[in-house]
Order: sequence, then structure tokens, then C-alpha cells
Amino acid sequence: MLPLALVCALFALACSPPARSGRPNIVILVSDDQDFEHFGFAGHPLVNAPTIDTLAAEGVRFDFCFVPMSRCRPAQAALLSGQWPHQSGVYYNVGATHIDPDASLANRLSAVGYRCFGEGKFWEFDPRLMGFENYTIRNYETFGRLGQAHLFEWLESLDPATPFFLWWAPELPHVPHDPPERFLDAIDPAAIPIPGYVAPDRVEEYRTLERKSLAMVSWLDETIAELRAELESLGLLDDTLFLFLVDNGWANGLPSKGTAFDKGLRTPAIFTWPEEIPGGSVHDELISAVDLYATLLDYGGATPLPSCMGRSLRPLIEGRPFTPREALFGGIYLQRPPDGWADPTRDLVALWARTKRYKYILYLQDVHEAEDARLHIQANACDYPERDRGDEDLFDLEADPEELNNLAGDPQLAAKKAELRQRVLEWWRETGGGDLSVPAD
Repeated sequence: MLPLALVCALFALACSPPARSGRPNIVILVSDDQDFEHFGFAGHPLVNAPTIDTLAAEGVRFDFCFVPMSRCRPAQAALLSGQWPHQSGVYYNVGATHIDPDASLANRLSAVGYRCFGEGKFWEFDPRLMGFENYTIRNYETFGRLGQAHLFEWLESLDPATPFFLWWAPELPHVPHDPPERFLDAIDPAAIPIPGYVAPDRVEEYRTLERKSLAMVSWLDETIAELRAELESLGLLDDTLFLFLVDNGWANGLPSKGTAFDKGLRTPAIFTWPEEIPGGSVHDELISAVDLYATLLDYGGATPLPSCMGRSLRPLIEGRPFTPREALFGGIYLQRPPDGWADPTRDLVALWARTKRYKYILYLQDVHEAEDARLHIQANACDYPERDRGDEDLFDLEADPEELNNLAGDPQLAAKKAELRQRVLEWWRETGGGDLSVPAD
């Protein structure tokens, strides 16, 4: 018979969370409202963001990552739950529904021994119910802009032997665009490139907005540098896997946030962990925010629920066989439910499909500037993207990456349009979407 003390020790070992065994700390760096082209690594000549460029150079970069809905909260909810917005019920910024706590990224990681903490923008009810240690995470208006002392105190309390997960989401470079003067002074307005799609009478407006947007990216970058310096001082940097992404786009000169255009949906996704992941590779596969969720759980040694729509990118990151997606799908919704309760079928404005070459959009509701209070579309220094119910967009992204030339009426592309229309409607039905009133083709 085993001694009682030995029995107790074996029982405690069996019930304890898994040993760290090479699992990284995980930090998600969420940029809030940023143009996917506003990066030095993307070739912009005036972006001063050396820390983000370092993450890209030392990490694995995916240039064609897409959020399913181009608004802060539903994009973040997909990243935190691994579900499409119509599945989680979180397809808007303002409303009562929240992601399933069992699916919460923090809860999944906490169950395998991670300590979880969040700072900045977080919409999903009680953070503790979602697996975080925080009593509340509602400091997005001040976090980063006024420092990170509260976060650094928590980091300094950690046992290095226990992995942690950090949700890092300042309201940067989100409005208000009020960067410190030193960031504005570093940008010569006359040097700002003016794209050909900016109307002549809006050039100065564009230049003014673009200068502020670029300066805000520098502020974001400095804040990331402060975090990395703190982790390095604590001896935690080398054991940390960073994921950098933008929650949704924000552009000047083209419609972005709240639309199905790439300027609203597209973001780079960068995985950086130099100790374990060889850096420098750039991928052009189509990936989604739900894939990022699955990937982080994979690296953390956690298992997603069957409801997860994502696929781990770890094989691709590590150079192993991986079958990429042929297409991505999503929906655009009202800014908020009209009666406060979620009904994604009722509030669906448009469905979109994207392959490497084509973008297709089917409008299920009118999109008119006169009714923008219900839509809240960002159209800065450009025309509002007016559409009627039943309209369709089709863009050849190889010839027209800015999505300026709608080919939906081109008879030579009628078969492609019909194919993408069918595929996105099938995606909606197969993933649990409700019965739609679909305009006649």
C-alpha cells in the first residue's frame, strides 16, 4: 500500500495543469482601425513604425488575412471565439449578446495553465467569465495613450514558470486622431503620396487626414515598443509568441470600416517568436481571424470546441503540408440591432466572397448615406458607397486592387459572378445562417 503522502502527491500531480514544456507566453497585439497599407514592411514611404517592422522581419507574415466583419467588436469576437459573427451573435458594436464563455480564447488557455489578462478594448461582458483575471477591461480610452502602468504591475507579479496570455488592445490608431506633436512633425505633408483615385478637390482633405493617420501609427508603434521593453526587462520576451493584427481597416480616399471592401476587411497577421519560429517568410494564402484563434490554441496546447470555424496555421508557419482556403466569406451588418437584441439574419446588409482574384458582394439592404446612422460606414475624403438592395459588386483584384471598377454587369464574367453568389449563399446556410430574403438574380 502506498504511503498517504505519496498518494496525495500523485493526486496533486495528476490534477495540476500541464507543465509549460516549451509552450510560449502569448500576446495578441490588436491595432484598432488601421489601413493595411500603412506599414513600412508594406512599402509605405512615410510610415515610421520600427517595432512593427521588427516583428514582421523576425516573424512569419500573412499579407491576406481578413476579418469576417469590418467593425471592431465583431472582428475581435471572431478572434476570441473562433466563430463567424452570425454564429456567435456578435455582429455589431453595440448590443447585449456576448460570445460563448466556453469558447473564449482566455478560458481555453486558462484551462491548460495560462494566466490571462487584458487591457484596452474588450466588449465581452465580465472578463472573469471569459477567463481573464481582470475585474474589468474597459480602459481603452486611456490605455496606451496614458501609459501601461497597470499592465506592467501585473507582468511584474508573474512567475516566469507559468505561461501567460495577454490581450493588448489600446484604442490606437483609432480616433480621436490626436497624436503627440513629435509624430506629426516627423511627417512632411508635401511628401504624402496622393493616389490617383483621390478627387482633385479632396486632395488637401486627404493629405490632412492621412498625415494624422500616419502619425497615429507611430504612436501605436511606440506603445508596442514600451511593452516589449518591459517584457525584456523581466526576462519574458524570448518566451513570448506575438500575434499582431488590425481589427478592421480605416482608410482615407476609399470607403473602409463598415464595408465589404478590402480597405475595411483586410489586415496583415504577423506571428513572431524568434526562439522557435524562423522569421522572414511572407505568405499570400487567404486566412481569417478565426484561423488565428485556432493557431494560438494550438501553440498553447489547448483544444478548440467543435464550434470553432478556424484552422490552425501552425503547419504552414512551420513549413509543413497545409491546404489553403480557396475562398473566404463574410457578412456586413447594421451598426447595432434596432431593438437591442441580436438577429443577424434581420440585420445582414450584405454578403461577401473573396478569392485570390475576385471579390463578390451581394447587397441585401439599401446602403445610402442619408441612412448612415444605422450603418456607420467610414468614407473619408471619398464618395459614399451608395448601393440599393439587390445590387452586386464584382471586382477583378489583380487588375483593380482598389475595387474601383465594378464588373458585375460584364457578360464575360457572368459565370464567375453566379459561382461566387452561389458559394456565399451556401456558406451562409451551411454555417447556420437564417432564411434570407434574397433579391432575384
